[in-house]
Amino acid sequence: MRISSNTSYELGIAALNRQQAAQVKALQQISSGQRALTPSENPAAYVRALEVSQADSANMQYAINRQNAAASFGMLEATLGDVTSLLQNAQGLAVYAVNGTLTDSGRSAIATELRGNLEELQGLANRTDGNGQYLFSGFQGATKPFTDTGSGIQYHGDEGLRMIQASSSRQLAVNESGREVFERIPADGGGYQSMFKTLSDLIDVLETPVTDDASKTALANGLSTAQSNLSNALDNVLRVHASVGTRMKEVDTLNNSGEELDIQYKQQLSDLRGVDYAKVISDLTQQQTYLEATQKAFLKVQGLSLFDYIR
Repeated sequence: MRISSNTSYELGIAALNRQQAAQVKALQQISSGQRALTPSENPAAYVRALEVSQADSANMQYAINRQNAAASFGMLEATLGDVTSLLQNAQGLAVYAVNGTLTDSGRSAIATELRGNLEELQGLANRTDGNGQYLFSGFQGATKPFTDTGSGIQYHGDEGLRMIQASSSRQLAVNESGREVFERIPADGGGYQSMFKTLSDLIDVLETPVTDDASKTALANGLSTAQSNLSNALDNVLRVHASVGTRMKEVDTLNNSGEELDIQYKQQLSDLRGVDYAKVISDLTQQQTYLEATQKAFLKVQGLSLFDYIR
């Protein structure tokens, strides 16, 4: 069969181009770390890798959400711990005030300390998280939840819970409603009473002079009611505190699960996209040998005369 010099040249150039293209692809795989450089090379693997990549990105966002939640829970736990200590102190003062040897001035001194506790309690109830959002204002994170109106401390938040997506299937509340923590306290005799009013009523009882049997009876009854209401308030805070602790433990569990998923996703992406560097480098070396052989053959063939080539 006769082969024209033009055809021989085109075949040689095509062979060189194929070898060079193979080398370029291998170099691109090495530099990018990607096995498939275009979706068309392996459509099924590309689609699956895209799905895994999206799941991995979502998993990383959940981890950020959990980190923010943990910070809020830390603030909640510390604040509720401070409220617990404050209530326990108030309980101790209420018990001490029952002492029959105390004078009006002695009870007034206790009332002064309790007034400081009341102010401190309002400050704790208005504490914010690391982002400036109030911990106990419900959905109204930017609204200061408790203010002293002159006729008592009033709540300006709502009962909403701000939720974060902690995993693909779990949401966690990162705040508490001030009404649930500080106001909806079962009261002695029925109904509800805020712990602010409990402290305020106790202060009023202690600041009222005892002048006769009726006032003595009123003092005894007032102290008994205060002790009962303070106990209920403490139980309520401990309940909320336990709930926060449960969520903190759940964050730890979800973090462990998230870390395991992160490893799985990274491995899957490596299997779907990753380059086997040893193989690609070996292929590159082999392609270089093929290219050099092809170049030599091309030069040799192009150096022959048409008659020599036909012969």
